[in-house]
Amino acid sequence: MVLLEANRPTVQLPDGRQYLCYLKGRLRREVGRIMVGDEVEFEITGDGEGRIDAVRPRANHLLRPPVANVTGIFVVFSLLSPRGNIELLDRRLVMAHLTGLAAEIIVSKVDLLGGEAAEQLAQLASAYRQIGYPVWYTSATTGEGLTSLADYPREGIWVLTGESGAGKSSLLKALIPDAPVATQALSRIGRGQQTTRWVRLYPLSGYWLADSPGYTALETKVDDRQRIVEAFPEFHDLPCRFVDCLHGEEPGCAVHQALAEGRVAEWRYRHYRKLLRDWVKSF
Repeated sequence: MVLLEANRPTVQLPDGRQYLCYLKGRLRREVGRIMVGDEVEFEITGDGEGRIDAVRPRANHLLRPPVANVTGIFVVFSLLSPRGNIELLDRRLVMAHLTGLAAEIIVSKVDLLGGEAAEQLAQLASAYRQIGYPVWYTSATTGEGLTSLADYPREGIWVLTGESGAGKSSLLKALIPDAPVATQALSRIGRGQQTTRWVRLYPLSGYWLADSPGYTALETKVDDRQRIVEAFPEFHDLPCRFVDCLHGEEPGCAVHQALAEGRVAEWRYRHYRKLLRDWVKSF
């Protein structure tokens, strides 16, 4: 499996041996780019070196970050320093659903929270847990929550993603102290400064963790509006009059009653309506 794809991919065998590899002939033109997570066929050509001859079919792949055969994503979110964008958090959760990936939320820098911020976090975490998303409280500074997060049973490849400045690199360094990652302070305007330059896999308790370059948006287009509806678990069991209800102004929509009763979070509904406008063609 490809662990690191920079100028030359690093491939690891099941027994842990690693090889710095070249690509055979026209392979790059035939398959596009080699991605971290690719299962490959290669030949050992020397001490610690090899040549990739073929790339096996991918179960899936992400283009940004470029990772193949992904099982799930960790969305890293900071409530303070800097203040995270909850709309981008929801966009990443929806993207995970659309691509068939599991998703978990990691709240970073919880050592900075207190008072009103702690209450806000409790409300956010409760809302996401109720609809099925695991939420982890962590601090790379104090170590809070790291053991529980790392040791939770998972398999496959998990991508560590989130906004720049959310603390992904610090979290990775705390989880895997030997990982050669750089961390950087916030800029003068309080935003994160990107430190990760390429994608790399690191072994954790039975699964692989991918660090990826920071970015602030995910964009896509969806032809079927019902796919966006399905990406919001809180809507699934609500008895709307129409099976294909889009939870707008349709008569008999049960989502509005659920909103009034607090069973659907107002911010989640607002983000849902915006995603329909932004992502669905001709909506």
